[in-house]
Amino acid sequence: MYSINEIVERLGLIGEREASLHVTLLRELALGQPVTIERLAKSLNWTTDKVLLVLEKLPCGTIEYDDQRRLIGSGITLRETPHAFVINDRPLYTWCALDALMFPTVIGERAQVQSRCPQTNNPINMTITPQRVVSLEPEDAVVSLVSVAASGDIRSAFCCDVLFFASRQAGEAWGRDKPSAQLVTVQEGFELGQRIAHLMLDRARRYQHDL
Repeated sequence: MYSINEIVERLGLIGEREASLHVTLLRELALGQPVTIERLAKSLNWTTDKVLLVLEKLPCGTIEYDDQRRLIGSGITLRETPHAFVINDRPLYTWCALDALMFPTVIGERAQVQSRCPQTNNPINMTITPQRVVSLEPEDAVVSLVSVAASGDIRSAFCCDVLFFASRQAGEAWGRDKPSAQLVTVQEGFELGQRIAHLMLDRARRYQHDL
């Protein structure tokens, strides 16, 4: 139903260099401020020209910019979405439910995740650490997953249908007209997110090691 490599490829993270940039960018965004090209280059120990070159080659829609061309989103975002992602009391957001489950591992931080069921409008709250799901309310909340569409940017092709639901029943009601949708428990979603996160981290480490 879903492929880790397919998701990673659509994010533009097949290459070790791209993974290194994305991991570093996520950690900078987690600080809660827009990221300039110069700041990202310094964190990577790259030239600004190299950063610009890699950014230009990423698939369309994988980076959000503000009106000053600062980076403000790439999975973790400073713009409000349905998925609040609070790190050290800093109000952040994620593009989708899977992002909220996997990015604590990438950035090495505990996150308070707050969302709402799109079917019932009931609140869903959880605490995610890099290692596990610490708390979940309601306990029978689930996550929808879909195949990555062949066209469109990653948000329209995948993220917009990867959501938290207050119960399996609510998820099934939402998914009646979405034949590619699959419901998994939050724990199963977290385990999938861990696999993607560790793939990204391993590629980023290999790139830094080979420099």
